[in-house]
Amino acid sequence: MADEAARPVLDRGLADPHHLLVLPAEVTADDLEALAVSRDEDAGWAGPSQLRVQAGVQLTGPWGLDRALRGGFDLPAWAEQAYLLLCPVQRGGPLPPELRGIDPVLDAFPEGVPHGVESEALGHLRAFARRLGGAVRLAGSGAVVVPDADAAIDLTVLAPVWLDHDVCLQVLTQTLPEVHSLLDDIPDELARLQVLEGYAIVAHLGEGDLVEVAVGGLQQPPVVLRGTPWAHDGVVAYEVRWRPHHPEQAFAARPSLGQRRARARAGALIERTVLALHALTGGEISDDDGFLVEPGDLGRD
Repeated sequence: MADEAARPVLDRGLADPHHLLVLPAEVTADDLEALAVSRDEDAGWAGPSQLRVQAGVQLTGPWGLDRALRGGFDLPAWAEQAYLLLCPVQRGGPLPPELRGIDPVLDAFPEGVPHGVESEALGHLRAFARRLGGAVRLAGSGAVVVPDADAAIDLTVLAPVWLDHDVCLQVLTQTLPEVHSLLDDIPDELARLQVLEGYAIVAHLGEGDLVEVAVGGLQQPPVVLRGTPWAHDGVVAYEVRWRPHHPEQAFAARPSLGQRRARARAGALIERTVLALHALTGGEISDDDGFLVEPGDLGRD
C-alpha cells in the first residue's frame, strides 16, 4: 500500500492530462482499496502507490495537493490528496443535445463521449468519490464533479433466502403505501403456465412516483460477495428502487426543491423496506455502486 505519511506534491504538468480522484485528508489508501476490490475482481495493489482498479487501469498516489494546485484546478477547499488515473483514452461520438444537462461527466465531453475502458474507469472514480466524500477532476475540460451522495437512494438486499411472493407482499404492506403486485396484472390462464423465476411489487407514492421492489436470483454472486461462503450456493436480489414519474427532472444535475423532497421521502421508504426485508432474509445490503451498506447506518431519520 501507499506510504501516506510522505505524500509527494502533485505537479500540475503531470496531473493536467489525466483524470483525478480528489479526496479529503482523512481517507486512507486502505479505504480506497476496499472499495476497489468490491467492484472488480482484478482490483488490488499492483505495486507501491499503484492501485489496479481493473485490468489495464491503475490509480497512482496518494499525491499531496498544495494551495497553488487547488486554486489552479478549482478544487474544493477540503481537497488534500489525489490519485491520478492511468487508463486508455477511448472516445465516441458527440454528446447528443437531448442528453446535455443530465450528467455532469458527460457534459464535460461534448465533442466525444468516453466509452469502453475509459467510461468504466470514470464510473469507478465517481463511485469512489461518492462513498468517500470526494470529487473527480476530468482531463481536458478540467471540470470538477462532486457526486451527490443524497441522490443515490436505491438499495439491494443480497440474501441466501427466497421469500415467496405472498410473504414478501405482506412485508411490503407494512413499510410502503398503496402496494400493488405486478403479478396481479397477468391473466390467470397465463400465470398458471409460467414458472415463477422472479416477481415485482410496486408502491404508489403519489404524483405518479413509484417504489419498485424486484425479486430474482442472480446468475453469479456479485464481486462484493466473492469471499462470502453462503453466496456460492446462490444469491437472491431484492432490488428496491425509486421510479419517479419525471426521471428527466428527478435525475437532473440540479433537481428542483420539490424533486429533492420527493427523493428524500422515497429514500426513507426504501431504507425502511430494505431493513424489513434484511431482517427476514439475512445476507447483505448493497448500494447501486456495489458497495456494502451497514444496516445500522439506515433508517436513522
